[in-house]
Amino acid sequence: MKLRQYIAEAAQALQKAGVDSPRLCAHVLVRQVLGLDRIACVVEAERKLLPHEVENLDALMARRTAGEPLAHITGSKEFYGRDFLVTPHTLIPRPETELLIDKALEVARELESQAGTCGTCIQGTDTRGAGIQGTGTCGSGLYFADLGTGSGCIGITLALELPHWHGLLLDISSNAVETACANAQRLDAQHRVTCLRGDMHRPPLARGGYSMLVSNPPYIAESERSMVMDEVLAYEPHGALFSPHDGLDHLAAAIRAAAGALKPGGRLLLEHGAAQGASTRRLLREDNLFEDTVTHRDFAGLERCTVTRRTCR
Repeated sequence: MKLRQYIAEAAQALQKAGVDSPRLCAHVLVRQVLGLDRIACVVEAERKLLPHEVENLDALMARRTAGEPLAHITGSKEFYGRDFLVTPHTLIPRPETELLIDKALEVARELESQAGTCGTCIQGTDTRGAGIQGTGTCGSGLYFADLGTGSGCIGITLALELPHWHGLLLDISSNAVETACANAQRLDAQHRVTCLRGDMHRPPLARGGYSMLVSNPPYIAESERSMVMDEVLAYEPHGALFSPHDGLDHLAAAIRAAAGALKPGGRLLLEHGAAQGASTRRLLREDNLFEDTVTHRDFAGLERCTVTRRTCR
């Protein structure tokens, strides 16, 4: 069988199985087995596949048509222009989370500017296990924490995009922490971030030690279980998906953590469900410790990310 024919037949089988973007998926699986890039798949369309290549391709096809996520089959997922290792112990990075990155980068650069002009940089902050210390030089001692880091895609991306920042990546799952550490090593961010096991309800964060906290916590309510895709329910960790109290428990925990860990004027950025913008803003108002709260919409027009500032009280 020729490569062109296999891709066409694989795409049909994937479409019949209800897989999104079946032709693209077929190309990805072919590249995974044959070691070809996208252009080579086109150039070598008339290549005759060897029996063992067909056997290996069929094995991956069977996994995908059965519903296993493509990222689990290939072992990686692109996020903000970088490939991150993916395991069944972490959520698969999703495009809508890139909005959180965009907003965090805006906030971080504003904080850098403030640190360089008004002396608000962190100097020698004890991060209680983070293993990173400020230098006392404006712009070079800025710290953030990523609560519920999972694969580390958020925290590692921020560290690589922001050369003056250091990050603490926290997750309750030891397997997730291991994955985040592997991604940090793979992407050469191991000297910029520290991966640590910890519960976001009792996070090991130094009081007033951070200029920015980010979190994409579990936020799906148990009552919404029927709305979650079967593929997600079957293959992604439920502990990273569902949260008690109508999906707000972990969002509230992140807010409590930020109230103590953020410097005055520090920023908290939260990803949440499309219907949770108003509830997130309500939680932020409860203790009068946050101000200038804004909820941003994703490309689908859905409320996806809320940004707020720790008051100076």
